[in-house]
Amino acid sequence: MQDKYIEVMPGVHSRLLYCSDEAVVIETLLEKGAVVPKHSHTSLQVSFCQRGLLELKIGGKTVVMRPGDLQVIPPGVEHEARALEETVVVDVNAPFTEDRKGLVEKLGGCQAAQVKKG
Repeated sequence: MQDKYIEVMPGVHSRLLYCSDEAVVIETLLEKGAVVPKHSHTSLQVSFCQRGLLELKIGGKTVVMRPGDLQVIPPGVEHEARALEETVVVDVNAPFTEDRKGLVEKLGGCQAAQVKKG
């Protein structure tokens, strides 16, 4: 079970909550000012803000996520994020696609997930 966050880029710390062929759930702690550069996924992404303020650019639109906010990012749409204060966000990507494999491996692989399938 993965209890601790792992730094995946400067100021961005993640841990794997769930992993299967159907979906990947990752909780991320972003330090104030941390930036996740522009990228996209071949899967659908649903992002839920648990704590803090996160500026999220999805395509050409910018939103500020607050605790309780949810954003859906369609497959192939570029997005980037910047933490306006220390922030915790949970991302669900479905299905688990090749482009998420590197991050999952960095977090210890599917066997490190907190919740096991079944």
